[in-house]
Amino acid sequence: MGDNNKQNTDDESFSPDRRAMLKGTGVALAGTAGLAASTGSASAVSSYDIDVIEVSDSLWSSSDPDPLPVEDELFVFIHGWFGDSTVASQAADVAEALEDGGYEPDAYVGIEWDATTINFIGATNETEEVGETVADLAQDFYDDGGGSIRLVGHSLGGRAVLETINALEDGYEIETVAPLGAAADGDEVCDVSGVFSDSWYDGIANNAGEVRNYHSENDSTVGAAYGGLTGNALGAQGSDCDEVAETYADIDVTDSVSSHMGFLGDDVVGEDLAAAIVDGEGADHGEAPGNGGGWWG
Repeated sequence: MGDNNKQNTDDESFSPDRRAMLKGTGVALAGTAGLAASTGSASAVSSYDIDVIEVSDSLWSSSDPDPLPVEDELFVFIHGWFGDSTVASQAADVAEALEDGGYEPDAYVGIEWDATTINFIGATNETEEVGETVADLAQDFYDDGGGSIRLVGHSLGGRAVLETINALEDGYEIETVAPLGAAADGDEVCDVSGVFSDSWYDGIANNAGEVRNYHSENDSTVGAAYGGLTGNALGAQGSDCDEVAETYADIDVTDSVSSHMGFLGDDVVGEDLAAAIVDGEGADHGEAPGNGGGWWG
């Protein structure tokens, strides 16, 4: 294991009730799957050279995924449910918003995984394997002399980016992690030590330079499937914790993002994330530039 980018110094928490609820909401969520298949502009795709890397094994192929390009600054995007056919356009939309905000990486990668399935719970479970694979790719990237990774994931891809940092070996750190409309419960980022549950807290605290969770109360898709009657949906209201890791921030973009797919290419999301990367001046725990919302923590 190389020394580059090392520090010196999940997972599934679905209850039977949660699984039953997700089965019941699967039909409604499938409507959003259609949006995922059509999002992204053709002009944006032509403007960015998105290197699509397939990470899922199948009955027909079990080859190792291509490595991440070794660059000083690397943008990596992971799509959500039914997003595998449009990963390049989704990644380009986010990249364009970041560039408009002042950040332009040396290379662009879209992570493609088998997300086209009516089995939503199965797709949710697969995000853990996707995260483990991307963690291996990231470790190889750093060992080979790569600089910084800016890891962005939408919907179930938001779960996958958090699974990625949870799966990293000790000593590795991804510089920037940004879930957009993450399909998860708000308590999955909490410190639940000693509780019969899993969370991404340790990965967030130990293997990420900064995690910026972008959420919108207008995301009725995630809001309907997660959080339950008393908790938060991570992609709709943000975290539901007494205490979050120091490297974690909830960013409320309700005033800018009007739907689940609206995170992709949103100007306010791009401006805030670009500022956090370039200047370290992203909004502090919850209020993005031009957004009047407070933070949910």
